[in-house]
Amino acid sequence: MPPSAGARTIFASLLVALPVAVADQVTKVWAAARLLPHEVTEVIPGCFNLVHARNPGVAFSLFAGFDERWVRPTLTVITILAIGGLLAASRSLSGKRSGLWGLGLVIGGAVGNLIDRIRLGYVIDFIDVYLGRFHWPAFNVADIGITVGICLLAADMIFENKSA
Repeated sequence: MPPSAGARTIFASLLVALPVAVADQVTKVWAAARLLPHEVTEVIPGCFNLVHARNPGVAFSLFAGFDERWVRPTLTVITILAIGGLLAASRSLSGKRSGLWGLGLVIGGAVGNLIDRIRLGYVIDFIDVYLGRFHWPAFNVADIGITVGICLLAADMIFENKSA
């Protein structure tokens, strides 16, 4: 019996997610091995540094100052539930490439950051983009996957009925 369209869609999303999660972990191991915590290495003067930041919270360090005894397990459970929800939602994206890619990127990024949170208790961020003294919060490959994935999913939703 051939796999259902829903199963194929989940498998396709996971095929996109796996390299994102692996690339995220490889780059974080590299950053942690090469940079001391809070060390800044200038790459492109005036706009790009490598740093070793540890984020115990979520996006933009939200919840970073809260009690780790409840933040860490709460964020871990929320991430696991979100990944499960995304996999369930992938069934509705059957045949939509931008949606499948978007979902896979978001899942891969979520898994990459989840691995850090479980293994270390915080997420390693190492990319520092800035202009003059205005810095975007440090981020990582998982965050790039999540951001690009959300943009692809939004585009898929916005333009979904326009092509019909």
